[in-house]
Amino acid sequence: MSLEASRDRILREALALRPNETFEKSLGRAIRRHGGDYADYLTMVTEVREYGRVKKLNLEEAARALSSQP
Repeated sequence: MSLEASRDRILREALALRPNETFEKSLGRAIRRHGGDYADYLTMVTEVREYGRVKKLNLEEAARALSSQP
């Protein structure tokens, strides 16, 4: 399924965590809100995790860095 919003917008929405909520759960909700499905979630969370692993950042820091990249 194709997302109705940009990666940056979805990551920024996901970073607006609710209390006691993980980044992954927030990301899943943001993706579904914009017409995405589980495949879109897997693609995006894998990208964030891989970026974080390479740059030695946690998920939130990696998402913040990716959302500001072109």
